[in-house]
Amino acid sequence: MDTKFSSTLETLEPAKLKLTVTISPEAFREGIQLAYNKNKGRFNVQGFRQGKAPRKMIEQMYGREVFYEDAMNELLPDAYESALDEHNVEPVYRPELEFGSTSEAEGAIFYATVYIRPEVEVDGYYGLTYPKTDIEPTEDEILNVITVEQEKNANQESVDRPAEMGDVVIINFKGYIDDVAFEGGEGFEHSLTLGSKNFIDTFEEQLAGHKPGDDVVVNVTFPEAYHAPEYAGKAAKFEVEIIDVRSKNLPELNDEFASNVSEFETLAEYREDISKKIKESKENNLDNIMASSIVKQLVEKAKMDVPEAMYLARVDELLEDIAANMKRQGMDMEMYMRFTQSTPESIRESLRPRAEEEVKNILALEAVATKEAMIISDEEFVENIAKMTMQEKEEAAKIAETIHPNRRKVLERSMLCEKALDFLKEKAIAIDEPMPEVKPAAKKAKKDKGAE
Repeated sequence: MDTKFSSTLETLEPAKLKLTVTISPEAFREGIQLAYNKNKGRFNVQGFRQGKAPRKMIEQMYGREVFYEDAMNELLPDAYESALDEHNVEPVYRPELEFGSTSEAEGAIFYATVYIRPEVEVDGYYGLTYPKTDIEPTEDEILNVITVEQEKNANQESVDRPAEMGDVVIINFKGYIDDVAFEGGEGFEHSLTLGSKNFIDTFEEQLAGHKPGDDVVVNVTFPEAYHAPEYAGKAAKFEVEIIDVRSKNLPELNDEFASNVSEFETLAEYREDISKKIKESKENNLDNIMASSIVKQLVEKAKMDVPEAMYLARVDELLEDIAANMKRQGMDMEMYMRFTQSTPESIRESLRPRAEEEVKNILALEAVATKEAMIISDEEFVENIAKMTMQEKEEAAKIAETIHPNRRKVLERSMLCEKALDFLKEKAIAIDEPMPEVKPAAKKAKKDKGAE
């Protein structure tokens, strides 16, 4: 037992604890000496060079308690960790600290209010349901993929006739809201396929029937959920000049087409590969929907009183993920906020629903793992490290030995959640419900954002 620090534990609420941590007089004096050694260069004492004044001289000039705060900063991390270890407490967020008395003769006291994972009650999780679906590709699905490739490889030919849906028009345009031109609403020699739905509202339909040289006024309304909130729901007018109209000549569907757009020599082989990929995608989609359906029902059955601190901690983690992703793209959070017209507060608020859902999902799955007495064996842990690091098992075992115990607990919790979810899937029942529609990934914002 560490004689430098001692502590007591008090339960304030089921998931809220209070640690009273005492730092011994000897440890506090050591902390003061450490604080003096680190900070003596900040003090000016007449007759001594910078950083050379004795501690007593500094204390006489600036007060006996001049190093107390710095001493507490030196000692607090170790004292706090010692208290957590002593009482086997795993906080879910940073502590709320309050400082008590401090003196060289009696040592120091501080109080740490910490939040822990709540107890979760869950039952009735055998036979959770998920929508039944057919994962075999349909002819329409296969043709849709082929049609996309046809469109990509189509030849375009200028035509002297009014534009039709499916044609490509080359346009200049400028947008106005309340007769004032707006940022991002202008484009030059922009190529637009009529019917592609790349532009908002009925913009494309209003260009049909017009030929090269025509000037067209297009009236549209921005969607209420538009990605630029300053334009959302507003009416806009676009002045459009049609420069050219081009028809698309789609390549014939034959072996030559297949060899041009794929690694296969025949159309039959190409179709078979498309069918295989669609089936794999449907299988993955089914697995995701199955997991989502099961976990949603599990959370509804679970009883939990989640401390606010767990949600705050998850929001922090999501923010760190965003910052790391921005860094990989050569941006920082300040640039990201300018680009998205957001603030730290608005970002945190937008992440809150996701954080709440993920925390509840994790706690419910952990409760199943606990109730079913699931464990992660050393062999399973090493296999997971091998998968994460893409190393051979022998090398992964060496890496596993170096992982800090706290980090190992985090990884094992994640693995237990996966194991619990697999268990629930095995016990789940497929029912005849329509598959939820899976929305396609959002398109990247374009420069001509005003019209898209």
